[in-house]
Amino acid sequence: MKSLSYPQRVRIVFTAIGIFGAAIAISGLIIALPKPAAGGTCGPGTASEAPIVAALDPVSIGAGREPASSDTKSYEQWLAFVGECQASADGTVLAAVLILMVSAGIAVGGPLLLLRKTKGPREPSPA
Repeated sequence: MKSLSYPQRVRIVFTAIGIFGAAIAISGLIIALPKPAAGGTCGPGTASEAPIVAALDPVSIGAGREPASSDTKSYEQWLAFVGECQASADGTVLAAVLILMVSAGIAVGGPLLLLRKTKGPREPSPA
């Protein structure tokens, strides 16, 4: 059995790192949001929804109908609840997108940079 060359091993390692990062990013998008400190859940039912759902459809957060602004206490509680759920969803989605971009950069750019450095200096082309 023929062993893998150094460039092949480098590509495999960086691809595996990229896939691992992508898996982390995707799981961050589909795992339910934590319960907010204001009480309740960040979802329309009895459980919190996935961050990607809350980020793409903010109305789906199970805060119920917006109370009248004249009922100051209820209105402030409602705003705190919606704000906390939406901030959690937005932050999680942003983190997942950044992790995905870094993972793709590592998977594609890592081998290019490493293999370019190991080739040594290039001969100057004749003028």
